[in-house]
Amino acid sequence: MNRIPFFVGLFLLLTFTACKSDPENQTPDTLAPGKTGISAVDNITEKITKDPSDVSLYVSRAQAYHRLEGYDEAIYDMNHAIKLDSTKPEYYLFLSDILLDYDKSKDALRVLNSAVFRFPENTNCLLKQAELYYTLKQYHQSTSAINLLLESDPNHAKAFFLYGQNYKELGDTIRAINSFQKAVDLDPDILAGWISLGNLWGKKGPTIAEKYFKTAISIDSTDVYALNSYALFLGNQDRYEESLKIYRKIAIRDPQFSDGFFNAGIMYLMIDSLKLANKQFDLAVKTNPTFAKAYYYRGLTFEQDGQLALAKSDYEQALKFDPAFQKAVDALAAIQ
Repeated sequence: MNRIPFFVGLFLLLTFTACKSDPENQTPDTLAPGKTGISAVDNITEKITKDPSDVSLYVSRAQAYHRLEGYDEAIYDMNHAIKLDSTKPEYYLFLSDILLDYDKSKDALRVLNSAVFRFPENTNCLLKQAELYYTLKQYHQSTSAINLLLESDPNHAKAFFLYGQNYKELGDTIRAINSFQKAVDLDPDILAGWISLGNLWGKKGPTIAEKYFKTAISIDSTDVYALNSYALFLGNQDRYEESLKIYRKIAIRDPQFSDGFFNAGIMYLMIDSLKLANKQFDLAVKTNPTFAKAYYYRGLTFEQDGQLALAKSDYEQALKFDPAFQKAVDALAAIQ
């Protein structure tokens, strides 16, 4: 049922206007749903027929459609809910979520702009708008949205964390560190904040960085991203055996975590364990069949072991998934 409307008919899309125009005209619309043969939806439709003014029913049906990936119908219902009651910021937020799941990020941003226009002090709307700007790599717009959020809530931990993400992408390491530090000071349970601090301190302050990584793991010792970040840090400090010990834990925690297998393979290469490295890269491509770098490094291990046909095949696979991968281009040319 992926992205295929349940019905055939004429589709209507409301024209989006600028951020400061009438917010009620800023959400996309489609054909009104009818009978689907799906009880979870049709039961709500029947209730709507009896009471078409009950806004909550349209929201419930939109939620049902959303779960079924009936995005057009979910969008229609949330548009109608907003037309009936435009005072609920959570309606705009849910509509933006649906649009994001439908790969309509620009439409989602217009909805969020509309929500911020209507609810300028709502921190949830401002945070969601800032997050989407960040996702769209519009970092200055994201920080501007965060500034407005902090005017309403000066101690919003997630806002400071998002500040850090933006400043990191903008190359402002000092502001990034200060922002992440402020975030974890306000909310010590922000795991990603501790990981980010560890990553940023990794080169210039290894002792400090390790404390941050250990703090992250103390918060959640099962989180593979925290474990992976710490293991990478240890590898960069030439502490390969400690790093590999953590990667063995990661493989048990999440057997589908391809990055863990890949990074373990790199560690084995650093200690000249060619066959063990090959095995890890093999696991990486099995858990992620489009992992270009894993094919390339598995190819390297095959080449160093004299298995040139297998190496050639892996270099070709790497280029299939990343045609601009220059190392794979050079490696393939060298053995042909």
